[in-house]
Amino acid sequence: MKRFLVIGIGHFGSWAARALHAQGHEVVAVDREAAVVDRHGGVVSRCVVGDGTDRELLREIGASASDAAIISTGEDLAASILATLAVKDVGVREIYVKVTSQEAARALEALGVQETIFPEKESAERLALRLPSTTVLEYIPLAGGHSIQQIALPDRWIGKSLRELALPTRHRVSVVALYDVLTDRFDVAPDPDAPLKESDVALIAGENETINRLLGREG
Repeated sequence: MKRFLVIGIGHFGSWAARALHAQGHEVVAVDREAAVVDRHGGVVSRCVVGDGTDRELLREIGASASDAAIISTGEDLAASILATLAVKDVGVREIYVKVTSQEAARALEALGVQETIFPEKESAERLALRLPSTTVLEYIPLAGGHSIQQIALPDRWIGKSLRELALPTRHRVSVVALYDVLTDRFDVAPDPDAPLKESDVALIAGENETINRLLGREG
């Protein structure tokens, strides 16, 4: 079990706090609005009314013992910056900040946060990559132009084994897992010699351009 600090429990912050708490982690949430705190008191370990930029408050609630902090103060960039500085000052090393613009992301990244999160941009990009394709079911971006994609199997793959396809050596693409939609079986170590079926969905990883060429050629 880890300990997480969440500053700002609007839409993004509350979902993050709920998800972490549901996984069994300790979550301490802070928000300026008493009504918001009242609504979320039962879904986290502790919910506090207060200013997430107040170092003394953060120390009082044990923020320094947090493994990571999530800062989600809406469109208030100044509040995000001040909360980031306060969290760093009390000793939290991993800080994740929700931003609403590229400019805000650059400002927070200059402060050395672990990661800035731009939900609207990321969701839009994932949707834009999925919509034109009849093959891609889900898209998870990775660093350096790589991604993990959930795909319906191209027709030419059906009946062949992963060993026959030799995707890692021929195309530098790896099948991470297979999911059979008929049996509801998720296989993270698929048999390389088993024939692929029409009911299989594959989770593949590789460089975006390579995956696009592969799916375009094979699909």
